[in-house]
Formats: sequence, C-alpha cells, structure tokens
Amino acid sequence: MQNYINITLLVLNLIGVIYLVVRGSLRREVDSQQEWHLKIHENLNKMKREISEQKISLDHYQRSLQQESELWKEARKAFHSSRLATKESTIEQTLLLNDRYKEIFDLHKQGLSIGEIAQKLEKGNGEVSFILQLDVQARAKKGV
Repeated sequence: MQNYINITLLVLNLIGVIYLVVRGSLRREVDSQQEWHLKIHENLNKMKREISEQKISLDHYQRSLQQESELWKEARKAFHSSRLATKESTIEQTLLLNDRYKEIFDLHKQGLSIGEIAQKLEKGNGEVSFILQLDVQARAKKGV
C-alpha cells in the first residue's frame, strides 16, 4: 500500500511540475504578447504625434501660401491700376496737347513748314518743332 501511496504522490508531484511548466510557458507567451502590445501601442502613439505635427506644418504652409496669394493679387491689382492710370494719363496729355496747340497742328496739317507756323503764331522755331515732335511721339505710343 505504501508503494501505492508513493506512486500516487509521484504522479501528483509530476502533475504539479507539468502544471508549473505549462503555466510558466503560458506566462512567457502572455508577457511576450503584452510586450508586443505595448510596443505596438507606443508606435501607434508616436505615429499619431507625427501625423499631428505634419498636419500643423501643412496648415502653416497653407496659411502662408494663402497670404502670399493675397499679396500677389493685391500687387497685380495695383499694377493693373497703375498701368490703366498711365494709359489714362497719356490720353489726357495727348488731349491736352491737342487742345493747347490745336492751331499748330491744324497749320501743320495744311502743309505749312515749321518756320511758317512759328512766324504766323509768333512763336519760336524750336518751340513749334518740339510740340510737333511730342505729337509724333504721343501718336507712336498710342499706335496711331
């Protein structure tokens, strides 16, 4: 009978050892899985931070581009306004020139020379010549 008890105790002891071995290997697997889970979680958090930083950078660049675009639009408007004002100014100068020196232009169209126009209007030859040159230049700018 004692043999029987010894065998039973040995079997129980063996079962206990097997239980401890299995439990230890399962614990290692669980620990290893927990480690992987933690690493995955850390990497996920790191990626979330990096994505957030990239979004902030993109928002910053987008605002900068919008500001630059607005500045370019304003500069373009100013340029076109300036160009239009220059055209209007040139037209006004031409009209003013035509009104002020209408007699000189009319006499020149009739075929009178610079000297004849100067003598008839009691002006200098240089003055008449200069006015006619301004008219030629103004017409060339307008493409007439």
